[in-house]
Amino acid sequence: MNTKLTIREWPVADRPYEKLEQLGTKALSDAELVAAVISSGMNGKTSVEIAMQLLTTYDNIGFLQTASLEELQKVAGIGRVKAIRIKAAVELGNRVNNCVANRDREQLSSCHGAILYFENQLRFLPREEFHLALLNIKHELIRTVQVSTGDIKSIELDAREIFREAIRSNAAGVILAHNHPSGDPAPSERDIVTTKKIYEIGKQLNVHILDHIIVGAKESISLKAAGYF
Repeated sequence: MNTKLTIREWPVADRPYEKLEQLGTKALSDAELVAAVISSGMNGKTSVEIAMQLLTTYDNIGFLQTASLEELQKVAGIGRVKAIRIKAAVELGNRVNNCVANRDREQLSSCHGAILYFENQLRFLPREEFHLALLNIKHELIRTVQVSTGDIKSIELDAREIFREAIRSNAAGVILAHNHPSGDPAPSERDIVTTKKIYEIGKQLNVHILDHIIVGAKESISLKAAGYF
């Protein structure tokens, strides 16, 4: 006899839709959010069980950013329609983040605006990348540049490239940013030392280093706000 409960038979507080209505989106786990997107179960599995299997197969939710429809459909219970729903939800989130980031471009030197902007660009990258936001005298974004791929040790050698790009764009200020693929945004000693070196070079060249953002999996850090330089 099959005694397995469907989601409709779960306690109301444990059902993804009802839980979201009562407590908000932040109360849902990653699996519950994915379950809300795919909507239904399949082959005797609930949507939550399928979502958990999906996230377990690929380690964390970040892979949804780059996964193809074919990769998603390799997971039992994820068919064509469910895979399309997942990719559509991810893209919708990207577009919302872009709108928020664009709204904050006029004052990108604020910690909040800079963090939002670089989280959207760097959060789910599989490798470490180092980017610059080049700003004019009004702290409006001129452009962003990727200057390095790799750890901060290799980035240390690229200080000349950082300021070459700033001078080429006639930038008055620069925001540094890189991601930690490990997910932990805490700055390493090398992060701090390198930032201070670049900051001092910038003072000599009259190019202000306004901040250094480190993007993690769920949180990000402004080294300026944290008092590291």
